Amino acid sequence: MSNFVFYDLETSDSALNFSQILEASFIICNDNLEELERATFFARLNKTYIPHPGALLTNGVSVKRLKETNLSEYEMVKQIFKFLKKPGKIVSLGWNSSQFDRNVCRSTFWRNLEKPYLMNTNGNAEADLLHIARAAHLYFPGSIKTGTTSKNNPEFKLTSISKANDLKHEIKHSAESDCEATLLTAKLIKNKTPTLWESAFMTTNKSSVINLLDKELMCFTTENYGGGPKGHLVTFLAQHPVYQYPLCFDLRHDVEPFLNISLEALRDEIKKRPKPIRTIKHSAHPILMNSNFLKYIEPYNKIGMETLLQRAKKIKKNKDLSEKLSILKKEEVEERNQNNQLDKYVEETIYNGSFPNAKDNVNLNKFNEAQNWEEKFKLKDIFEDERYSYLANRLIFENSPNLLSENDYKKIHKHFAENFLGKEKKPFTTIPSAYKAIDDLRNQHERDQKKMSQLEEINEYVQELQRFYENA
Repeated sequence: MSNFVFYDLETSDSALNFSQILEASFIICNDNLEELERATFFARLNKTYIPHPGALLTNGVSVKRLKETNLSEYEMVKQIFKFLKKPGKIVSLGWNSSQFDRNVCRSTFWRNLEKPYLMNTNGNAEADLLHIARAAHLYFPGSIKTGTTSKNNPEFKLTSISKANDLKHEIKHSAESDCEATLLTAKLIKNKTPTLWESAFMTTNKSSVINLLDKELMCFTTENYGGGPKGHLVTFLAQHPVYQYPLCFDLRHDVEPFLNISLEALRDEIKKRPKPIRTIKHSAHPILMNSNFLKYIEPYNKIGMETLLQRAKKIKKNKDLSEKLSILKKEEVEERNQNNQLDKYVEETIYNGSFPNAKDNVNLNKFNEAQNWEEKFKLKDIFEDERYSYLANRLIFENSPNLLSENDYKKIHKHFAENFLGKEKKPFTTIPSAYKAIDDLRNQHERDQKKMSQLEEINEYVQELQRFYENA
C-alpha cells in the first residue's frame, strides 16, 4: 500500500512555467492518514524571476527573509527529492493541485535538471483533494459542509471548507498551514464517505481512467462550472486522436440524431450547448462514479434508467460516430497549430518534444551527481538537447556566476535583461508590469498600513532588480 503525501506551495507568481517555489510543505501519512513525518523547505528569491507583487503580498513573507533564506532553488529541489523518496511509493495530494501545484513542481524540477514526473512515475500517483471534495458534496449530499459565495453557490476554498467543518489548525496563509488543512479535510472525507475515498484513487493515472471508461457502459464524470460541481452521465466513445484524452457522449441528449449523422452535421452539433461531447482530463485525476447515483443528478434522474441504458448501448456500438469525431478533433488540432506558430521560451517547452534520450539521461545524472558547481560547470554544455544546455547555463548563472567567462555572463545577463525590462506583454512578470501591479495594489490597500509597508519593501526589491538588469 502506498503512503500519502499531502503538499502545498507558496510561489512567486501564478505563471506556471515562470514561478519560483518560495515555500514547499509536505506531510507523509500512512494509508490510515496517520502522520509519519513532515517537512517544510524555503528557497531564497532568485534574480532570474521577477516575483509578482500580488503573490508576495498574499504570501505575507518579507522580501528580507526571502533574500536571506539559506537554500537556493536548486538546493531546495534536491532536498525535496530526498524527502519524497523516503516513504517508497506515494500518492501525492494537494488542494487544486492538478491545476497549479503539480504543474509548478514539474516545471521547477525540470528547470533544475531533475526528473519532472517524480510524483507520478515508478509506482507513484497524483490526486487532487479538491476534486474528491466536490464529488463528496455532489454525490453524498450533506457529507461535508462548504462555504457560500456572494451568489449563494457552494464555496470550495480550503479556508472556507476548514471553517465550515470546524477543522482546527493554525489559520494563516502559509504552505504548512494549508498542507495541514488539506490533511484534515482528507480525514473528514475519508470518515464521512469511505466508499468515495476508496474509489477516488482508481483514477489517478491515465490508463486506469481509460480502462474504467471502456469497461463501464456508462458512468458519471464530475465537472465544475456554473457555480459548483456538476455530474454528467456519459458513455465512452474514443480517445482524442492526438492528445489521447477520452471523448464521451453525454446521455442527456437523444442519441438517434447522432447514429447516422454526416461529418458536417456533427461539426455543427458538437459546438452546441449543452455539449453532446464531453472531454475528460484523464491526467488530472477525474472523479468517475457509477450510475447508481442517478437519483441525485438532474436531468438524468428525470430521463430514467431504462432510457439511459438504451442510449448508452446504441452509442457504445456506433463506431461510425467515433471515427467521425476523431476526424473532427484532428482537424481542430491541425488548425490550431497553424494559427499558433509563435516561438516559445525554453522554460515553456517542458511538454514539447520527447523525453531525454539515453545519452542525455546519462548527462543529466552526471550533472546532478557532480559534487560542486566547479564540476557542474565543466558539464554544462555536454547535452545533445540544447534546452538542457540552456538550463544548465542558467543554473550556473543563478548559483555560481563567477565561474562563467565574461562573454557568457554578459550573454545570459543580457538575455534576462531583454526579457524583464521591455514593456511588451510577456508570459511572465516583467519589471514594468511589476510596477503597475504595485500601483494597483497601493490603490486597493491604501488604508492598510501593514500591506502598504509590504508593498514598499516589494517596490524597493523591484528597483534593485531594475538596476541589476539595466547594467547588462
